[in-house]
Amino acid sequence: MYASILIDTTLNDSFDYLVPDGMEVPVGARVLVPFGTRQTEGFVISLKDKTDVATDKIKAIVRVMDDFAAIKPEMLKILDPICDKFKLRKIDVLRLFVPSSLRGRKGKRKAKNAVIQGLDIKDKNIELTEQQKSVIKKSMSEHKTFVLHGVTGSGKTEVYMNIIEQMLEQGRTAIMLVPEIGLTPQVLGNFRARFGDKVAILHSGLTTGERYDEWYRLHTGEARIAVGARSAVFAPIENIGVIIIDEEHDSSYFAESNPRFHTHKVAKMRCGYWNAKLILGSATPSIDSYQRAKVGEYELLEMKNRVTDKPMPEIEIVDMAAEFRAGHTDIFSRTFLKQLTETIQGGKQSIIFLNRRGFSSHVTCKNCGWSAKCEHCDVSLVYHKEDNMLKCHYCDSRFKMIKTCPKCESTYIKLGATGTQKVVEELQTRFPKVKIFRMDADTVKDKDSLLKILADFTNTPSAILVGTQMLAKGHHFPNVALVGIIDADNSLHFSDYRATERTFALVTQVAGRCGRENDTGHVVLQTFIPTHYVYKLATKYDYLNFFEKELNTRQITKYPPFTTIVRVLVTGEHDDKIKDFLKLMMQDLRTRSGDFVYLGAMKSPLARLDDKFRYQILCRFAVQKEKEMLDFIDDIKSSHKSKNIQVFLEVNPQSLS
Repeated sequence: MYASILIDTTLNDSFDYLVPDGMEVPVGARVLVPFGTRQTEGFVISLKDKTDVATDKIKAIVRVMDDFAAIKPEMLKILDPICDKFKLRKIDVLRLFVPSSLRGRKGKRKAKNAVIQGLDIKDKNIELTEQQKSVIKKSMSEHKTFVLHGVTGSGKTEVYMNIIEQMLEQGRTAIMLVPEIGLTPQVLGNFRARFGDKVAILHSGLTTGERYDEWYRLHTGEARIAVGARSAVFAPIENIGVIIIDEEHDSSYFAESNPRFHTHKVAKMRCGYWNAKLILGSATPSIDSYQRAKVGEYELLEMKNRVTDKPMPEIEIVDMAAEFRAGHTDIFSRTFLKQLTETIQGGKQSIIFLNRRGFSSHVTCKNCGWSAKCEHCDVSLVYHKEDNMLKCHYCDSRFKMIKTCPKCESTYIKLGATGTQKVVEELQTRFPKVKIFRMDADTVKDKDSLLKILADFTNTPSAILVGTQMLAKGHHFPNVALVGIIDADNSLHFSDYRATERTFALVTQVAGRCGRENDTGHVVLQTFIPTHYVYKLATKYDYLNFFEKELNTRQITKYPPFTTIVRVLVTGEHDDKIKDFLKLMMQDLRTRSGDFVYLGAMKSPLARLDDKFRYQILCRFAVQKEKEMLDFIDDIKSSHKSKNIQVFLEVNPQSLS
């Protein structure tokens, strides 16, 4: 008997090894094998009776490393389709199937319930609304893909749990995905209250021991529900009945580092294997998903009302250009300051949203124009006042704050756009007796710090919570009466065809954090372009008209979902060598120039990262030709190889930076 084994190295080829007599080697097992002058790990992807390797050259498996097969049969079945869909190496995909703690050593289990310490897991006896009952009934009718379009506060989570409950009664399992790890403790608390130890959590915020423990519970069937962020789509469970992707529009479901994959497409493959349901839920579905529902490829489910029957919060637009002309140059408009003061005096809570952390977005010299940039990346350094440091938000390099310009020695140092730190400082000056909390990547280091912020804010009357987009998604704050969106234009100015879609979603999601239980809720949206259609439609929560307008624009301009975008990202340490490499690739790509709607090579907007230069080739072609053109581009990518140059292929990337 021989085993075809994928070696855990950078190679993409499998190698045949002899299975010694008496050794039991299941398909999917992790094994130790001789490779070159050393022994290394590999994964058994198939067993066979014959091999083309000469008898005197074939080597034998040293030992099986676990008492179970690490890779499930389903995973091996969808391995090739995933690799083909995203043009990935097999070993990179296999690594997604197993926790890092299992590779390189034997995994050890940690003490059990560690990942949910501090969570309130008391189940609530909730009576379903008629719209919830209707959606649940429709979703259980047959196995297919559903788009659940439900306004914020409509009770989507309760719908998810009821569907999963029915799946468990049928002897099946479930995966529940949320867009980022900041939401997993809250969702896990709800699920643990309902399902107890049947739930396991998977996300990058766990320690290696915790992650292995949860993975193992799912692998053995001890846990039957996987809750987590993007990586949980690879949870090692069998007989899946449903995969739910909440806030499905969120860009975090696209992996933007190697291995690059789209969570939705992996979920569809797994659902196809198990004949399971896929539910894509959001208050603002992605244009792509909603379009598929409109043409009948997916089924549309709608929840138009909040469970409390309260109206959606009123969104008031404030023209900041008019504020400036009137002599008011504060970061807070007069309208918002008045309403914030009234909210505090009324004993209610407020949320202030600004999608920019730190104190100031950049530091420049007013005398000569010099700007503080990272030594390793082509980006501006962000000033963090708490520790008086300049930080790079890409490579995490840190530098001391300057007092004089290093170029002209001027002391006229100017701080750029406001960040969350500065907002908190301003608020503390104006409202010294009010408790102010901050939720961003600087304050939320792990699940414990997140839980503490959420718990303390929820239990503090008249408190203010300042944060970035991590506070916009999924959180339930029953006593928030006011939301302030300080710089709504921030996301609108990105040079990305999805800019308006993201802005509409962000405004809608942030607005939905208030008026959920005790108050109607009010939102103040500050902008310098108050007449922009995205704001006019967002104030009415008019997703349908926004969708129609956005879809029409994309059809005219030939952007997804009518075309497919491919970015070929090329990185390396030598600028000239990358340019020469790009020229050769472009020569081959131009042999089919007629098949491209657009084809061009350029510097990446983020031209240098971690001391590596970055260039990109952007391609656009008709969606009907996606498979043919992806294969063509991938063949060219594979034919051009250089030892010191890395090439990555991204399909419909969420960011072009």
